[in-house]
Amino acid sequence: MNGFASGLAPQIQGLLELKHAMGLPYDTSERHLLAFDTMCSQRYPTQATLSKDMAMEWVVKRPDEHVNGQMRRISPVRQLAKYMASVGAEAYVIPKGIPGRQVHYRPHIFSHRELRALFDAADTIQPTPYGGRRELIIPVMFRMLYCLGLRPGEARKLHRNDVDLAHGSVMIRESKGHKDRMVFLSPDLQEYCRQYDAAISSHHPDRIPFFPNHQGNFYSNATPECWFHELLSAADPLITASPGSPPRPYDLRHAHVIEVINRGVLAGKSPEALVAYLSLHLGHSNTEDTWYYFHLAADFHPELRGIANTSIESMFPEAHHEIR
Repeated sequence: MNGFASGLAPQIQGLLELKHAMGLPYDTSERHLLAFDTMCSQRYPTQATLSKDMAMEWVVKRPDEHVNGQMRRISPVRQLAKYMASVGAEAYVIPKGIPGRQVHYRPHIFSHRELRALFDAADTIQPTPYGGRRELIIPVMFRMLYCLGLRPGEARKLHRNDVDLAHGSVMIRESKGHKDRMVFLSPDLQEYCRQYDAAISSHHPDRIPFFPNHQGNFYSNATPECWFHELLSAADPLITASPGSPPRPYDLRHAHVIEVINRGVLAGKSPEALVAYLSLHLGHSNTEDTWYYFHLAADFHPELRGIANTSIESMFPEAHHEIR
């Protein structure tokens, strides 16, 4: 991403180079830094150091902004200041405690009945007059989220060549932490994706995305979220959300993992073996993220609590900082 124009541009570029060298995509943070740079170039055009006024203007809560979104917006600017200080540049570091405590999300645990209602809604989704073939895409995309445990951004950014319909494999590239991984389609899902590919290819024969928009490009970050809420409305009142924790597309990933855990435990597999498998399958950088799902699983094996990390109660899934 280019276009930095403020007096902080060289420092921002330096931070980005450092993050990329560490193997971090840093995509969302880079977008926030670009917006911060735009504010600085407009409001502080001659400023080459990160002042308190610049930082504190940036932290001001926006109308209807959630504290988690505010935190994600502030964090890269705080990191920029720390980076500048480390290389001897003058910078005001936003103090800890701003904007406040993060609100941790309690995932919605779908029942089988709720999942059936959601996918029934997906199968009857109607086209829109705005173009695109969402009636073909939505049933497949959301089944891949659930059946493969994909992050929404991973599904949205799939390339056609990443999905090997001959061998039933899906390559997830440059995901969280710059890690690639491969997941595998069940025979039913493989055939379902073959039918989808044939249908969508008649509209976009030379497409690059597996899920192309009306122009043949990748969908925006917000589109799957909008689709998901449309499906929830269509499935209502069969899906009941917990207060303050409305279901999100990411919760289909949680549902997948919990289903794998419950099936594995009932089959007599050891939790350690399940964790090792799931960490690779989900693209987790450490097993602590994976142990959390044992806390969410509805059908606990009697020994799971004792085996899992003692700090499991204070851990939360990576959904609140998912990169898109």
